[in-house]
Amino acid sequence: MEMLLLFGSMILFAVLGIPLVFSILGASVITLLMVRPEMPLVLVTQMFMNGMDQFLLLAIAFFFLAGELMNRGGITRRIVDFASALVGHFKGGLAQVNVLSSLFFSGISGSAVADTAAIGSVMIPSMKRKGYSAAFAAAITQCSSVVGPIIPPSIPIIIYAVLSEQSVGAMFLAGIVPGLLIGSCLMVAVAIIARRRDFESSPRMGVREITRTGSQAIVALLTPIIILGGILGGVMTATEAGAVACLYAFVTGAFYFRELDLRGFYDALVQAAQGTAMILVIVGASTLFAWIVADLRLSQAVGQAIFAVSDNPIVFLLLVNLFALVVGLFLDPLAALVILVPLLLPNAIELGISPVHFGIVMVFNLMIGLTTPPVGYLIYLSAHIAGERPEKVMRESLPFLVALFAALGLLTFVPLLTTFLPDLYAAKGQ
Repeated sequence: MEMLLLFGSMILFAVLGIPLVFSILGASVITLLMVRPEMPLVLVTQMFMNGMDQFLLLAIAFFFLAGELMNRGGITRRIVDFASALVGHFKGGLAQVNVLSSLFFSGISGSAVADTAAIGSVMIPSMKRKGYSAAFAAAITQCSSVVGPIIPPSIPIIIYAVLSEQSVGAMFLAGIVPGLLIGSCLMVAVAIIARRRDFESSPRMGVREITRTGSQAIVALLTPIIILGGILGGVMTATEAGAVACLYAFVTGAFYFRELDLRGFYDALVQAAQGTAMILVIVGASTLFAWIVADLRLSQAVGQAIFAVSDNPIVFLLLVNLFALVVGLFLDPLAALVILVPLLLPNAIELGISPVHFGIVMVFNLMIGLTTPPVGYLIYLSAHIAGERPEKVMRESLPFLVALFAALGLLTFVPLLTTFLPDLYAAKGQ
């Protein structure tokens, strides 16, 4: 009854068009009034503020700002040039460049939306000029952007680390191999489609051109190395690493490339502030929601329902995949994380599933939801950049969604893909 009241009222508010933050808060307050009338309502504001008042969450603001500064400092174009020099001569070269550029840019932005906006604004017009359909260009852009929140630094992974009390460094390490796997699956899908549709390729670049573009792009590609090296080396916390990344992005954009001016710096601050504020209010509202889930022991109820079907870890992960994919169709990924992790993680740990493995699978699941209707921000953003209808973009995305699901299956059934690097680092640290 309590679960139906909590989740049912939240879904009802969302269907009525009420903003997500207020849908979560409204459902939480109604449930408190109906189920725990003795609880003072001041608890709502306390939990909301406590959810946002965490030092680690400051890293989100810094990573947002670092990505914005890099983008306005001319980094995106240089990353695309380097990717083009490496794989532009493949069949369907520009589509392959799109995927590789997203892999590179994911080490800077940590956000799928930022990846789509930055890479899409450069790649989609270029692909259209070379004869690719607008829908196809938008489709590969939005699907390849899913890798953004998997490869470190990643904003959703920071949120998961806070919720699950896992090491941010370990979670960042866990995302490297899955991110490369996702990119590889998408590049295979592009190669198959390119052969079937007889896409053209660009001339092969020489070593001199690869070296020239690489020397420009390496300045940006050092960012994730600085962040990971600082965190894993014990020199910096995740928040301090984010601040260093901001300083590095500002210096390279303003003084090395000399493309970041005062107007660009101001715009970067505004965009980072808006993006951070949106995430923090969702985290604050969802913290209250998660507290109610724990107080009403809804996690145990969900566990009993799942264990009634099977207590096999693989079956559990398959059910979680299905559940998270459905939730991801309707909820913002960050809100879904804050709601689902307290609900499902205790049961995963009880079954012996690594919290690190569970986190990467959960984040990837919810990122796939960004590429599918009805919420699918990436569909609408990429369609807007391409000047195409979202329905056409969705149709062209289907082969790439197959590739994403193939990667999800591998990550689900082979935990070593996510746990290998964190375990190796932990073993060396002992």
